[in-house]
Amino acid sequence: MSYSIKWLPEAEITYALVIEYLEENWTSKEIDCFFDRTDEVINFIAQNPRQYIYSKKKDVFRAVITKHISLYYRIKSEEIELLIFWDTRQDPENLKV
Repeated sequence: MSYSIKWLPEAEITYALVIEYLEENWTSKEIDCFFDRTDEVINFIAQNPRQYIYSKKKDVFRAVITKHISLYYRIKSEEIELLIFWDTRQDPENLKV
C-alpha cells in the first residue's frame, strides 16, 4: 500500500530554507544529491511510513535526510503529512512538532 503525501505549509517553508542555505554554501552537485535523497526518503515513507523513528510523546516520525537535516511527519489514515524539515544543529527546544 502506498500512502499519499501532503506537504504542510511549514514543511514547504523549511524545505525552501534548506535549499536556500545549500545554494549559498554548497555546489549544484551537492544540491542535486540533497534533492535525490529527499525524494528517495519521501518515497520510502510513502511505501512504509513506520520504518523510521517514532516519538510516542509527539506522535510523529523522524526520517534522517542527511546527518544535519531530518524530516518530521505524521500518519493520517491513508495520508502522510510532512510537517517540517529540521536542521539538527539547531536548539531542539525550538522544534515545534
